[in-house]
Amino acid sequence: MTKWFVTVLMVLLFAGQVILAEGVSPEVGALLPATASLRDVGQLGEANSTSFIALVLVNSTIYSGVRGSLERYEKDLENFGFEDVIILNWSDPSPLRVRDVLRQFYYNCTLGGALLVGDIPVAEYEMFTEWDYERFPIDLYYMDLDGNWTDSDQDGILDQHVGKKIAPDIWIGRIKTSGLGGDEIGLINDYFEKNHKYRNGELSAPRRALLYVDDDWANYADMDSYSVGLLYDEVTAVTDKATTNASDYVNRLKQGYEWVHIRSHGTWNRHHFMVPVGDGGVIRSTEYKDMDPYALFYQLFVCSSTRFTEPDYLAGEIVFQTDYGLSAIGSTKLGGMLMFWTFYEALARGRTIGDAFKEWFAKWGEGQVALSGGYVGRKWFYGLTIIGDPTLRLRWLGEKEIAELQRREEEVVDDLPLVQDMRRQMDSSQANYSSLRSEYDSLQEFHSVLQASYSAVMVQLEDIKSLLYFFLFVTVVLLTANIYLVKSKPRSRSLSE
Repeated sequence: MTKWFVTVLMVLLFAGQVILAEGVSPEVGALLPATASLRDVGQLGEANSTSFIALVLVNSTIYSGVRGSLERYEKDLENFGFEDVIILNWSDPSPLRVRDVLRQFYYNCTLGGALLVGDIPVAEYEMFTEWDYERFPIDLYYMDLDGNWTDSDQDGILDQHVGKKIAPDIWIGRIKTSGLGGDEIGLINDYFEKNHKYRNGELSAPRRALLYVDDDWANYADMDSYSVGLLYDEVTAVTDKATTNASDYVNRLKQGYEWVHIRSHGTWNRHHFMVPVGDGGVIRSTEYKDMDPYALFYQLFVCSSTRFTEPDYLAGEIVFQTDYGLSAIGSTKLGGMLMFWTFYEALARGRTIGDAFKEWFAKWGEGQVALSGGYVGRKWFYGLTIIGDPTLRLRWLGEKEIAELQRREEEVVDDLPLVQDMRRQMDSSQANYSSLRSEYDSLQEFHSVLQASYSAVMVQLEDIKSLLYFFLFVTVVLLTANIYLVKSKPRSRSLSE
């Protein structure tokens, strides 16, 4: 029954596009791009409300060139467990239209998430923090589908995000290669080729992680080490301030790691390292192609590393210009992921990168945990983006491995001093919030009493004023009457007259 409902709905969506082309604009017809092919729209009928589906939006200018790779990717995901993979040939330039389509699938099917291939429209957000004014691409706009996003000053950039539940409903990943200085279509096909090889065991790296923490975050090295340790038995932790430098980092990348977790300063086209004396060196994004690191997945705590609207953006060069890169998480603005243990613990339960990201963001994305005297939250996390395929997960995780990692997670996280300190901060922040809330409620109640008293006094004043006006009026009337009587009274004649 449900399947027939969705089938009819999707047929109506396609029919709406036909009507729209003839000059009529039905509301449902506006949801799909006019360039969607018959095959693509025909696939919509396969989805139903009990299936778990993935949506792939492909820019129409490259669609034909990557179609073969997409068809193989579709089969890969179906073998992975997705009941349906829906590919849309997309040309509409409006981010709102993209979100409308995602919402339509989310509310009528069980949509896991969407992969955006090529130059799919970009939503932008603006905010002020103690850092500065920031304007940046925000894929969270496509992830939180029941939130209310607005542009309060009508300048074309989102600046307000509210709702009962502000968290991602789906995952979003981007495969964007148009600004990387190579053949856009060729790079995308190459990516799907290595993606396919990884899924089939033909592409791999040693089952270990590289933790590389530069000087300014050395105090968080233990927390990061424990977090990554929830997933890997073997973690190479490089945290000494005199050791962390560009040449050392490059040499270690050649040794082979499945996961690279790095903290360093940088921006969208480079990152650099600090040493106690001198210069730690710079790595430009375009150098990754020649370096060709032997690593698959990256956690980039590097400011603006995923700013995909810029040419040669760091995460894009790492994922799409190398032979091994499959996915990178980073921010399109200042900031990056924190409280990593939630993310790595979700991966250790066999979750995909996209689902682990969702779990992490639901817990911390709007958080108000105090770090270094300031509060984290939107200013740190709103630019977080997945570059690459969010449906990937660690292939070696079976039931036995997941059970062992779960046991380790229970032992490690509870004993992690920095986690305990973070929890104490959270409890303290919550206690402070509760105290302030109580004081606010008391003040609000006192204000209400004062407001009521003020209203009563104003009523009395109005009554007194009315009474004064009445007495004044009576006095004037009596005085006037008295003067009139005095003047009109006849004078008495004297006897001499």
